[in-house]
Amino acid sequence: MKSAILCIGTEITTGLVRDQNAYFLAFHLTSVGLFPKLVLFVPDHKETIAKTLQFLFEDEEIQSLFITGGLGPTQDDLTRETLAEILGKKLCFIPEQWENIVRFYQKIRHTQPPENNRKQAFIPEGAVLLENPLGTAPGFISDFQNKKIFVIPGVPKETEYFWPIIKTHLPSHDNQFYRSEMIKICGVGESRFEHEIQPFLSSLPDTLQSAYLPYFGEVWFYLYSYEKNPQIIQNAENVIKKIKDVWKPYLFSQWGNTLEQACGMLLSEKHLTIAIAESCSGGLLSHRLTNVPGSSSYFYRGYVVYSNQAKIEDIGVPSSLLVQHGAVSEEVAHALAVGVRKNSNTDIGIGITGIAGPSGGSEQKPVGLVYIGISNSQHTQVKKYLFSGDREVIKTLSTQSALTQLFLQLQRGALNER
Repeated sequence: MKSAILCIGTEITTGLVRDQNAYFLAFHLTSVGLFPKLVLFVPDHKETIAKTLQFLFEDEEIQSLFITGGLGPTQDDLTRETLAEILGKKLCFIPEQWENIVRFYQKIRHTQPPENNRKQAFIPEGAVLLENPLGTAPGFISDFQNKKIFVIPGVPKETEYFWPIIKTHLPSHDNQFYRSEMIKICGVGESRFEHEIQPFLSSLPDTLQSAYLPYFGEVWFYLYSYEKNPQIIQNAENVIKKIKDVWKPYLFSQWGNTLEQACGMLLSEKHLTIAIAESCSGGLLSHRLTNVPGSSSYFYRGYVVYSNQAKIEDIGVPSSLLVQHGAVSEEVAHALAVGVRKNSNTDIGIGITGIAGPSGGSEQKPVGLVYIGISNSQHTQVKKYLFSGDREVIKTLSTQSALTQLFLQLQRGALNER
């Protein structure tokens, strides 16, 4: 069984707004065995919407269609009208829905709704209304040509609200899409990982396929099949377990969905504390670590020491090091890591210094040069990196590399000494 996702909105197709709904729906549909064969984006243009709907309805493999956006009160919100025409259904006014809209306006905005909101109380004849307590646009479910059509608002938080409701209306089918557990590793390149796991994959049946996704220094891996039965699941789980056992030193997904979650879990389990002094990353590493719930138990302090003066005054980096080696150097990264650990009285200190660009580089120290130091009471390690990309990418890669260093050292116990 396959599905399709159609996101409607000129703001998306022109790049004014980043899509979130297709990502959210594709992930959750796949998790319940409904493989998204197509994910499409169209502007608020009636003819384009109509042609796209007709194209999707002609695809016999697609049995479930998920449409987001275009359900607002303004003239460019055309989803319900266009779909009704394609279905050959008239739009029917739902008095209860209009009452919901009136109550929403009175509660949230303390006023009566404008008359144009009345269009949001109409749905195609025979459709099932899905009430929306978060906004004025309801969702609805229709059937057409052996397909089930789910239409929901395009506001991301409202799209997410409707998912548990949608799940109760999904068609069931034995021959569903299957995806295994996602393995995420760090500190190893995609090519090496693929080469070394081939012996595990050679015994798999043709119905199971492998997929790799490199992501800012991480490698994500999973197995998938367009069939779902106990034997396929067992085959996949056996291989995934073997890979996890062999690659455990690099495997962070058993500790968290993100590297910062994994690092946080290990810091908590080992009762270790950490402080950060970062220059070129501008506080991004501190943000990522503190974005994890419960991080106050291990994250003590974060400094953004962008200037040389800040490095001297806040962390205690000797001015002689800055004069002799420059702010972007192994020696300064070392001093930042040691200094922030001692100043904050934590078990671990991390120091980052580099050149994020696009200016400021030289032949000796080009844009993308970054030094990252990690220190505890027993030793301090500094690694040198040379990243490519724009300013944002270099900042992201700097924090990703720092988290990778931290995770790998925590995993092998190199930072356990207090």
